[in-house]
Amino acid sequence: MPYLTLNGSRFHYHWDDYTEPWRSKSVVLLHHAAGGNLHRWRSWVPTLARHYKVLRFDMRGHAGTDGPPDGHFTLPGLAADITAVLDSLGIDKVHVVGASAGGIVSLQFAHDFSDRTHSLSLVASTPKLAQMGAAIDAGVWRRTLEEQGTKAWLASNSKERFGPNSKPELVEWYASSGEKTASDMVLGLQGCLLAQDLTSLLPQIYAPTLIMASNQDEITPMEAQYLMAENIPNARLKTFDGVGHNMKVEIPDILASTVIDFIRNVETD
Repeated sequence: MPYLTLNGSRFHYHWDDYTEPWRSKSVVLLHHAAGGNLHRWRSWVPTLARHYKVLRFDMRGHAGTDGPPDGHFTLPGLAADITAVLDSLGIDKVHVVGASAGGIVSLQFAHDFSDRTHSLSLVASTPKLAQMGAAIDAGVWRRTLEEQGTKAWLASNSKERFGPNSKPELVEWYASSGEKTASDMVLGLQGCLLAQDLTSLLPQIYAPTLIMASNQDEITPMEAQYLMAENIPNARLKTFDGVGHNMKVEIPDILASTVIDFIRNVETD
């Protein structure tokens, strides 16, 4: 497996590129959610990598990437990790796609590193994780992580995480993949993100932005989606029915195609 060593920390990453070798293509960076890893995007790759170079990496503290040296997560630090990965691979700018917590990091990245951001696509994300629906209790999340681990946490709230037509084996695969990440890393990341409110940064995110949201999502509810759509200057909102918070693994082909159409419009404007 390919690794990068950045400021003393090891990062696990993947490149996927099935574009025509004689053509110059943009890079799409896929940033996964809390408790996830780069393999969460595997179903997106066949669609995206035929048209763009696709870069994925395990977020700090997740799966094959080292945790924070001091044990503490910071949102600016996580955004800076993206830049460090890009610098190491010689990449100037990217179309960044972030899911859930990865979208929160991507919002910070688009703000802090606007010169490195071609466009921003958000999948079931939010500028304020603490603003969840009534069906979600962050305290229960914490106890589940502490007492039962990452897999049990990812399997919890399945009605909010997945749509009614999701296959049980998809839910099991999704939860089991969380075993690659220690629960204390997820707890540390959650503690960081629950304390953040990026609302004031939204008007300063100038990259073209695509917001993709589930109408039935309690974790990143529609109020948060409308907030982003109204405050990010160049944002558009697209909603989906019949899927849950984890729609990136429920309808990967639809979402990847939506992102491709969006990027094409950005690059032709």
